[in-house]
Amino acid sequence: MARVQKHRDTQKIIANLQICIDMLNDTLLSHVPYYMYEMMAVEVLNAVKVLIDKTKKGYYPHISMPKFFTKMNVVVSLTEVVLNSRLKNIDFTVWPKIMRYVLYKSLVKMTGLENLNLGSCSAWKSSEIDKNILDGIKNMKNLQSICLCFDCSDLIIQTISETCPFIQSIDVTSSRSVTDRSIPYLLSCKNLKVLQLHGTSILSQGLAKLISGLPKLQDIGRCDDFPNVIKFIKENKIRTGPFALKKIHARDLSTKHLRNIVEMFPKAEYVSIFHDTQMADLTVLASLDHLQELKLLPCAFYGNYLKELLEVIGSNLTTLHLEHAEDLDFNFLIHLGRYCTRLKSLVLYNCDFTFTNLPYNALNLGLYFQCLERLFWVVDGATAQLEFILMHALNMEYVYLGSSTGITHASIVNILRVNPMKKLEELRVLYSSDMNMKTVELLLASCTHLRVLSELESWQGITLEELRDFKNHIIRNNFDLDIRPTLSFSS
Repeated sequence: MARVQKHRDTQKIIANLQICIDMLNDTLLSHVPYYMYEMMAVEVLNAVKVLIDKTKKGYYPHISMPKFFTKMNVVVSLTEVVLNSRLKNIDFTVWPKIMRYVLYKSLVKMTGLENLNLGSCSAWKSSEIDKNILDGIKNMKNLQSICLCFDCSDLIIQTISETCPFIQSIDVTSSRSVTDRSIPYLLSCKNLKVLQLHGTSILSQGLAKLISGLPKLQDIGRCDDFPNVIKFIKENKIRTGPFALKKIHARDLSTKHLRNIVEMFPKAEYVSIFHDTQMADLTVLASLDHLQELKLLPCAFYGNYLKELLEVIGSNLTTLHLEHAEDLDFNFLIHLGRYCTRLKSLVLYNCDFTFTNLPYNALNLGLYFQCLERLFWVVDGATAQLEFILMHALNMEYVYLGSSTGITHASIVNILRVNPMKKLEELRVLYSSDMNMKTVELLLASCTHLRVLSELESWQGITLEELRDFKNHIIRNNFDLDIRPTLSFSS
């Protein structure tokens, strides 16, 4: 800063600033070990972020504006000191917008990048930014993954295909300027495994050509027009399969479409379906021997034969996500426990449970949910069913409970009496009518790995004064416990 302030001429200030930054860059490049450079770069960028915030707070109404702008310019320019060919990975979305302009401008220096997440450059969209992106990509010979949502174009796709021979993942979600003109260029990227094209202007015929023409393609992201994609492949006999696709994210699929999926994509590991009343028989999916993750919206446990499907493929499932599911009861939970023995993540969102009694001696039928680590439960009532799961899930690490679950202090007492939940790390309860500081003490005493205990503001048994005292207690004793409210959806 002192060296910069020696000059009064603007051009000399800028030139001297750039010389200083280049010297710092060269020093770091030559003195930091190769294997530590990535870690060091993140720490430096975080420090620049903190310094920017500190400089902003130094602004007051009567400050000398030229002096303030000079300080801000110097601080923001420090972003450049770690941007060079040593950098392998960078995610623009985690850095403030004021730093992103420098990042875009310096893309041409980051020739060693392997993973690049540009996020969306809509806030900075200009011909200059487009040029920076194109000039940068042209020199990234080792690039394997790129993300540019909303603002990608056919020209950028063309540049990637011509200059990045190792590209494996392209995410251009919601980029309307990506059209069928990009198809030939994408087809030339034979190493592509992930291609996110939802919200682009590529038609179903183009998607069909990509699925059939890219031998390693495993994921095309969400595809609302999947029925027409299947139809085009079938009718035109481009290549009937089987194809390498492992992730299916579609909607409006009939039973016939499901049969086609099983036939054409036998290696599918992830299936997410938003369907209508046409789809009646989920047991068609039982032929997918590699299926591990299943997401359905909506469905019926008995009506759509989900019960029978779980009996066949349950042993392979690691993730089950159900939204607006009907016909759920204790038999559903017993089926999950009995057949889904490898289940690690369970999401139930706005599902309807019928309030039947727990089957006789159900607690002693077996060791259920032994692999379950994550539970996202947004279900009205059904407290007994929730307790049933948590009593059995000895390895639970993360629990998110919605605002209408009906969980109480007595529920926590019942659960911890059977299962002390020693591995629980995060508990987020959006609402409870009577959970209080005794509940908190009980959880902390039993759940020795607990690091996040969130949404205490909505526990009606805790007063504002008690919450304030608890926060001060955490600070004074330097406890590793985060009680900040988040209200975040995480599945």
